[in-house]
Amino acid sequence: VVPLFLSNHFSSLAEIMEDSIGGLAQTILDALSAAQLQAWIHQAGLGHDMEMLEMELEIVDMGYAAVRERLTGNKEPLVRSLARLKDLLYDADDLVDDLDFYRLLDRPTAGGSSVVRHEDTPIQSTYADLFIDSPTTDSSDNALGEQEDIFGAVQVHEKSTGDMDIVSSQVGKRRLSAISEHYELVDQDGNDCRVKCIHCGSEPMVGCGLSQSQLRRHIKTVHYENKKRAAEFSNDTHNALREQEDIFGAVLVDKKSRRDINIQSRQGGKMRSPVWKHFVISETDENNRPVKAKCVHCDSELNCGPKHGTSGLKRHIRSAGCTKKKEAADQPLTPSSSADGIENVETVAIGDSHSRKRIRMDDESTCGAKPETHLWNKAGFLQRIKEITRRLQDISGFLSKVLKLHGSDFVASSNRYRSITSDQHLRTSSVVPRKVYGRVTEKDYIIKFMTEDKPDGSYVLPIVGSAGVGKTALAQLVYNDPTIAEHFEQRIWVSVSNNFDELRLSREILDCVSQQTHAGLCSFAKLQEVLKMHITSKRVLLILDDVWDDFNFRRWSQLLAPLQCNTKGTVILLTTQKLSVAQIVGTVEPIKLRSLPYDDFWLLFKSCAFGDENYERNQNLSIIGLQIVKKLKGNPLAAATVGKLLRRSLTIDHWYNILKNEDWKSVQLSGGIMSALKLSYDQLPYNLQQCFSFCSLFPEKYQFLDEELVQIWIAQGFVKCDNSSKTLEEKGFDYLADLVNLGFFQQVEREETDPNSQPCYIMCDLMHDLAREVSRTEFATIDGVQYCEMLPTIRHLSIVSDSGYNTDQHENIPRSKKLEKKMLAGCTSLRKLRTLVFIAHYDMFFYKLFQDILRQAHNLRLLQISAASAGLNPLLCSSVNFTHLRYLKVEAADGLGALPQILSKFCHLQVLHVGSCTKPTIPVRIDHIVGLRHLVTEEGAYSSIANIGNLTSLQELPNFVVQNSSGFEITQLQSMKELVRLGVSHLENVKTREEAYGAGLREKHHLKELHLSWEVALSDDEYRRDMSSCTDQLSAEVIEGFEPHNNLKHLWISGYNGNLSPSWLANSISLQTLHIEGCGKLEILPSFEQLPFLRKLKLTEMPSMTEVSIPSLEELVLIQMPKLERFSCISTKDLNSNLRVLKIQRCPAMNIFPLFQSSQKFKIEQKSWLPSLRELTIHGCPNLLVSHPLPPSTTISKLSIVDVPTLPRIEISPGDTLTIGSRSEGYDNFDPSSDVMTILDCKILAFHNLRGLRYLRIDGCQNLVSISFTGLGELISLRSLEICSCRKLFSSNVIPEHTREDVTAAKCPRGIVFRGLPGDNSVSRRGRKHSILWFLIIRRSR
Repeated sequence: VVPLFLSNHFSSLAEIMEDSIGGLAQTILDALSAAQLQAWIHQAGLGHDMEMLEMELEIVDMGYAAVRERLTGNKEPLVRSLARLKDLLYDADDLVDDLDFYRLLDRPTAGGSSVVRHEDTPIQSTYADLFIDSPTTDSSDNALGEQEDIFGAVQVHEKSTGDMDIVSSQVGKRRLSAISEHYELVDQDGNDCRVKCIHCGSEPMVGCGLSQSQLRRHIKTVHYENKKRAAEFSNDTHNALREQEDIFGAVLVDKKSRRDINIQSRQGGKMRSPVWKHFVISETDENNRPVKAKCVHCDSELNCGPKHGTSGLKRHIRSAGCTKKKEAADQPLTPSSSADGIENVETVAIGDSHSRKRIRMDDESTCGAKPETHLWNKAGFLQRIKEITRRLQDISGFLSKVLKLHGSDFVASSNRYRSITSDQHLRTSSVVPRKVYGRVTEKDYIIKFMTEDKPDGSYVLPIVGSAGVGKTALAQLVYNDPTIAEHFEQRIWVSVSNNFDELRLSREILDCVSQQTHAGLCSFAKLQEVLKMHITSKRVLLILDDVWDDFNFRRWSQLLAPLQCNTKGTVILLTTQKLSVAQIVGTVEPIKLRSLPYDDFWLLFKSCAFGDENYERNQNLSIIGLQIVKKLKGNPLAAATVGKLLRRSLTIDHWYNILKNEDWKSVQLSGGIMSALKLSYDQLPYNLQQCFSFCSLFPEKYQFLDEELVQIWIAQGFVKCDNSSKTLEEKGFDYLADLVNLGFFQQVEREETDPNSQPCYIMCDLMHDLAREVSRTEFATIDGVQYCEMLPTIRHLSIVSDSGYNTDQHENIPRSKKLEKKMLAGCTSLRKLRTLVFIAHYDMFFYKLFQDILRQAHNLRLLQISAASAGLNPLLCSSVNFTHLRYLKVEAADGLGALPQILSKFCHLQVLHVGSCTKPTIPVRIDHIVGLRHLVTEEGAYSSIANIGNLTSLQELPNFVVQNSSGFEITQLQSMKELVRLGVSHLENVKTREEAYGAGLREKHHLKELHLSWEVALSDDEYRRDMSSCTDQLSAEVIEGFEPHNNLKHLWISGYNGNLSPSWLANSISLQTLHIEGCGKLEILPSFEQLPFLRKLKLTEMPSMTEVSIPSLEELVLIQMPKLERFSCISTKDLNSNLRVLKIQRCPAMNIFPLFQSSQKFKIEQKSWLPSLRELTIHGCPNLLVSHPLPPSTTISKLSIVDVPTLPRIEISPGDTLTIGSRSEGYDNFDPSSDVMTILDCKILAFHNLRGLRYLRIDGCQNLVSISFTGLGELISLRSLEICSCRKLFSSNVIPEHTREDVTAAKCPRGIVFRGLPGDNSVSRRGRKHSILWFLIIRRSR
């Protein structure tokens, strides 16, 4: 039922519900299409009822789509039905998820250890696997229900490859494991054998002449024919009572005829006996009449033809044997839709008497709860299925009546509606509607770009920003500027909007330049010719405002072809919300427009609210206005929106109510900021809308880690697979990139400096407010201070307590009973919750109060608890229902200790996040969670997981330790084909190449990062012992067995003892990063010419390597390579241009590095030296000559030079500080090269690359006698210069004459004072006024 509080928002509510209904229905249908679930449902005897439910889902989805397309204007009549339909679809989704949960419990076991195969994992098999001994089938194998079950099983094996191999010469009743349900092996002749189809009796030959795929196609044909005959019979029984409507392809079937689809008789519509609900027709005669039927309870097959009737069926149902099995199958259990969640599953029995399996689950419980036994309750599920089906029929009947009631009038109104709403974007013009505040810097930059001399041609400058930020206003300012009007002979303004039509745009451009209309000209080619004629030899400015379409470059080129032919040049200024548009068409870097500065925004706000930017009369209103301004995030359209509301009444009450209710956030406000932002939201695909709305649960400016955010979206089912080869995670990152491109998210820099840290994102400006607005019916946040009542439709809830709990002086969290009471009072209607997020700190009293919430939220998919307290594990164990949970994140500052064993029963869990800083104790049987995609914990915890190979969906395994014990063999990796990141250590325990091949790295197509590690010896003696146990040849053979797939991008090899690199390394064509460390005998690396994408190379602790040849790189690191003498580049020119990070440390034999030789060739080629370098480190290279002054470029952010001849010690640290020489405070940093330097000039220091330097310190240069003050004069940003312990600098009582002249000629700063000079305590020189050095201190050591 739709709550009354929404009665005034029916239109917006309907819009919010519309996409979600279609998305929900498709999600359920996708889940039901999974082959393993289909097969299990038929095995459990629910196939017929679930088919009915699936059909109703499809019908109601089509019917809803038809009604939605036609119903316009006031949608109030639909809203309540839409709300009921949405609730019902959620119930159906929970039902399907429950069934899948029990499917996972009903999985094969071996030796008491449960092994589950996830449906996403392809099952590989050959003939050696497929033939198994089996008893001869009986007549019941012909049952239609079992045929469909087997057909589902066949689909699971669709990816099986290769022809079948004959494994036995014995002739007998043997069958194929996947095909065995349909064939018997009856004869064999050499490499061929003859099998018999148990359905049609045909006997095809198998082997060289016939493959598995052909056998499957034959079975599918037989299955299809049987199913078709059954469907034809079913249709004949109720065609007379079925009503159909076919409006725009939507078919709605009368609910009564569908409800009774299987209880009709062929004779004149006579009702069939209710006994048929216990049977499935398994055989029909030539007239499609039922001959045999199969009992869904005991699998018995009975005759039911015209001669027998249904009396035999009734007697069978009442028989003791069938009744006993029926009762056994209907033992009570607690499904997830009941009041209490399943807390301990001990034994589950599902299926018929032949296939029923019993699974022993974990009987351990950290809570001390008494284990319970929950058996399969088939009757309960049947009741739920039929109830949902009946309610879907009711709703589809309502939709059918709506279509009948309005009839063809819907079509006309729909067409009118589409013509009106096809382009909701406002058209713009070049006229500035009001004064524009701010944007002076951006305007000046654009005008300078447009008017400066540049080669002829067309230039495209994009302006990118979110809705309402002022893109159009800035373009109008530029367009109307007198300088622009004088510079361009022709100015053109075209409003593009969301309809990129080349014909329309060409006509509008032509109308502007010709002063005539060309409405009758419909030929695009002719328009282009006329346009070219009008603009030839003219300097043209074209404004394309509000571009939306991500059109391809060909369409763009076609539109602008006449302008590009202009000999005087064309400048195009383009405004868009999409960064992708700017990237496609822009020829220069786009201007990314941000919020207005506070001062400009305050003036704009006063102008909008009071009509006067200088208004000062009512200070009380100004105080309220300042509070409102803080909420508007500097968005000009937001100021205009709220100003329009405030000007209605300049009273304190009116303004305060608007502040309190935040009325400007209403999407119903025509022309308001939220309606403008919602236009962007409405154009998102439904999946992206879900991802965006979910983030409303988190506080404003919350920093989302990209990997974590994508994992959440996947766990919630928002990320959908398509037919591409991309993983769910790759699709999720595509979703995030799209949201960033459209301005919904913005990437920000993290405070952490860890280079391996994940990228971080926040919601841009007012986008968080938009997310709250569009998601308010299902997403809610309860804040400790801002209490809000939880709506009954809420399914996703976050509880934020930062403002309510504060730690005391002992870092403990004091209890806040008031806050607990307030927050718990808002938590109602918890049964529907799918998400529960706790943000910030809570005490254990609070968590104990929330045990009831966790118990009631038995449909929970995601639970996240930040800053958890000690002792939370038992709470989780006793409270969380594990039937549906996909995502569990629990973090505690002091660690979680031993994780509860009950976690191994979370069959649907995809993400378990327990923090990466502390090492928890992993549950013994965590390998049972076969759907687990991400286990986020400390790396050492992975080594304790036995049989980790059962986790076939796992994406990351950073530390698999090979051990010589069961469950930890290298072959555990073979089945983990979904791995993206893998680290394998202790490879000395792998003894043969065959063992290494057993890891199956070559088959891991998604593997992107691989780390292969042998145990590194700690001393020479240990190294020799290691060599004695693992010879060079053995190491080389083993590493050959670890050949990865060609998709590998990042490779680390450490501790490898062979002297040859693996042969596959040179063929790893996708490799981007190569890190080789501690490989003591490795002498030669392969040529990297065949690795076109290699960008980072790091070689560390390589004592035997003497020569390295590298390609063009972005990062090069060489550390502790004592014999490395020669270094060559495949392309010195490319390396010089691309290199960003260079580190060379402890390479005493190196004397030549190509980029450090004479820079003459760079000058000849007019190329700068290392123009892109960001970081340069050279330590401990006493023979390496550097012929260039440092730093090499203005882009340098970190520079460290120690123990390099001809150069003193140089350090550039963050904060724009440069230190030259050793610290005088101690001798730990003593550098002999600093003592060698006598003159500090432009041959050592590139002063022109240090114009941003603020602090300079020269320390401990004992023989320094001269400093180039001319060079110092180039340090225009210098604030402080300090010279210490330079004995020979100014050693006499009088400054040397050449130094005095140099100081005067160098435009030295005013008021320089040299302190500490003997005999002259106040030598001062005055220079040019523009210098800004504040002080200089020179200390003379004694």
